Amino acid sequence: MISCNSPAFSCLRGPPVLYRPKKPSKENPILTYADLQLGQDLKSSPLPPLNRFLKFFFEVITHTETHPSKELGHLPQVFCPSWKLDPLITLKLIFCFRILGQPNKEGFYKAVLFLHKFHPKTLALNLMIFRDLEWFEDLLEILNRVLEDSIDTFATEKRARDRPQYGRNYGKKKEKTQVEELLERTDELSKTTIAIMRYQNDDAYRYLHDRISELFAESLKSDLSLMESDEIEKISYASKFCPSIDSAYDKATLICENIAKKIFPRCGYAEYRDLKEADYPCRVRDRLQEHVLIPLRKAIGSQKMKKSSMETGKALIALETYRKIFRPEGDNVSNLGLFKHYMNMIHIMSPKENNDMLDFGDGIKLPTQIIASLLNKESTAELEWRRLVQEFSSQGKLLNCVAVCDISPSMTGTFKETACVSMGLLISELSGNPWKGRVFSFNEFPNLYNVEGDNLRSKCEFMRQIECTEKLSFASIYDQLLQIAITEKLSKTKMPRMIFVFTYKDFVTSSKNNWVQDYKEAWDNYRNRGYSTVPQIVFWNLKDPIAEPVVFGSPVKNQHGGMIVTGFSNVLLKLFFNGLKDSRTYAAAAAQFRGYYDFDIVSVLKYVPKLEDLMECAISREDFKDLLLFD
Repeated sequence: MISCNSPAFSCLRGPPVLYRPKKPSKENPILTYADLQLGQDLKSSPLPPLNRFLKFFFEVITHTETHPSKELGHLPQVFCPSWKLDPLITLKLIFCFRILGQPNKEGFYKAVLFLHKFHPKTLALNLMIFRDLEWFEDLLEILNRVLEDSIDTFATEKRARDRPQYGRNYGKKKEKTQVEELLERTDELSKTTIAIMRYQNDDAYRYLHDRISELFAESLKSDLSLMESDEIEKISYASKFCPSIDSAYDKATLICENIAKKIFPRCGYAEYRDLKEADYPCRVRDRLQEHVLIPLRKAIGSQKMKKSSMETGKALIALETYRKIFRPEGDNVSNLGLFKHYMNMIHIMSPKENNDMLDFGDGIKLPTQIIASLLNKESTAELEWRRLVQEFSSQGKLLNCVAVCDISPSMTGTFKETACVSMGLLISELSGNPWKGRVFSFNEFPNLYNVEGDNLRSKCEFMRQIECTEKLSFASIYDQLLQIAITEKLSKTKMPRMIFVFTYKDFVTSSKNNWVQDYKEAWDNYRNRGYSTVPQIVFWNLKDPIAEPVVFGSPVKNQHGGMIVTGFSNVLLKLFFNGLKDSRTYAAAAAQFRGYYDFDIVSVLKYVPKLEDLMECAISREDFKDLLLFD
C-alpha cells in the first residue's frame, strides 16, 4: 500500500480498484524518448552568423522537422547558451514554437520538457497564458509528457542507486525494485500507480500538477457562473478539453481528482467533512463529471470554436522562411530557392501592395500606385503618370515593346487587375510609332487596339473593356507585327523587341497552339522579310506565388525565346524596372536576354528585413508581456 510520507501536501489516491492485489504482467516496458547526438552545424552562408537565440530557435525547429519522434538530445548545447545570455528572450522563443504550429509545436513540447527539468517554477507559473488563450489541451499534453519523462528519469536513478558495487554480491540475483516491476507492466493500474508515486516523490512534478489543476478549476468555476447568468457565449473551452473521468488522460495523470478537489474542497462542503479519505476523491470526481463537465459541454455544444487571440504573426512566418535558408540539415539552397524565400519574406512583412512604401525616387511613383490612386477624388494621378512616362522615356526604358493584356472579369477590382492595366498602358505609351498607344487583347484572335480616352481614367476604363478569352494565339501576334512592319516599311531598329503578356494563366496552357511551332513559323516568315530576330516574350503570370524569373530558349539556334515571370508585387515590379537597361543602346546580336532584365539576389537583399529585427518583432507580442522568470 502506498501512503503519503509528508502531511505537507494532499495525496492523490486514485480509484479504489488500484489497491486490490493484481498479478504482474510480463509485457514490454514503457518506451521513452531515445538519445540523439548533436546534428550538423548550420550550413555555411554568405549571411552573418546566427546569434545564440536564433541558433537555438532554428536548431529546435529543424531537428523536430527531421526527427519528429526523437528527443532533443543535443538541446542543452543550444538551449544553455541562449538561456545564459538572456533567459527571458529564450522563454519567449520557446512560446513562439507553440504559435507556429506543427511541426514546430513538437519542438515546443520538447523545449518545455527541458525547461521543466531546470526551471520548473518558471514553466509552471507562466502557464496562465494557456488559460488566457484557451490552450487547455496543451496543459494536459505538457503534464503527460513531463510525467512520462519523470518516470524514465526516476527509474534510471533508482536502478543506479540499487546497482551493487563491483565485487560485491557477485553471482547473486538482484531483486527488482518496485518501479522496475511497475515499468514491466503495461496495465492501466500500473501506470496510475506510477503517476501517484511521481506526485508524492517529485516536488517539481507535483507543483506542475497542482498548477494545471488550479487553472482548470478556476476556469470551470468561472464558466459555471457564466452559465447560471445565461452568458453562454463567454464560456471558455475548459470543459471541452478537461478529461472525462477515467479517460486515457485521467488514468495516466489523475488530473480529474485534483481538479475536483479544488472545485469541491472538503473544508467548503459539509457533506464531505466526515467522509473517509478513500471515499472523498470518488465522490468529488463523480460530481465534477455530472454537475460541471456535462452541463458546461452541453451549454457550449452549439457554439462554434472560437479563434485564439494569438494568431501566427507575420514576423514568425518570416522567421520560419529564414530558417529554410539557414537550415542546419539538408541540401544547400539554390539561387532559385533563395529568390523565392527572400521574396516571400518581403511580401509577408510589406504593408498593402498599393501603398506608398516604394517609389523610384524623387517622388516618382510606381505605375500600380498611380492607377490605384485614381479611386481618390483628390488624386494627382494624371500629373504623376506624366512624370513617370517622361522619366522612363528619357531613360530609354521599354522602347519599342508591345503588351498583351488579359483582363478577365475574375480580376475586377483586384490588385492584379491594376497591375495588368497599368503595365499594359505604360508599355503602350513608352513605345515608338507605330506601336505607341496600342495594346493587344489576350484572345484566340487577338486585336491590336488603339487605347482610347481623353485622360488617364478614361484610358484605364477602355483597357478594362477589352474582350479576352482563355487562350492566346502567339502565331497571330507574330504575324500582325510582321504585317504592320512590312506595311510601314520599318527598319530593324523599329521592330518590337519584346512582347509583354500580362495574364492570370500559365505559359503552357494559355497558348492556343504549340508555341514552338508558332515560333518556328514566325522565324521563317521574319527572316524571309529581312528581319533577323523574332520579338522575345516576357510572359508575366500574375496569379501564382512569386518565383525567380526563368529564361527559356527558342527552337532556333542563337535566339532567345523569352522569360517567364511568376507572381506580382510592388517590390518585384521595382526590381524589374531597376534591372531595365536603356533600350536605345540595345544590340540584339550581342545582348544576353537574362542580363537585360536583371532579377539578381543582391538586388533583392536590400528589401529583405533583418533577421534580428524579425526575432525582436516576434517576441515583442502583447501576449508575451506577462511572461516572467521565477527560478
